[in-house]
Amino acid sequence: MADGGFVVKINGKVVCNCFAVAFDYDEWKYTVNETESRELPEDTKSITIETAS
Repeated sequence: MADGGFVVKINGKVVCNCFAVAFDYDEWKYTVNETESRELPEDTKSITIETAS
């Protein structure tokens, strides 16, 4: 994303660049840019959110 945003990493692997991300622990999912829901990997050990430059 040329104008910034966030870089989301799960277990050290980049999974998306976005402007918004939300996590649902009960459903074990995350939502990118308020529209696209994805399943969290079963082996999730760490989630890192960094600012894109």
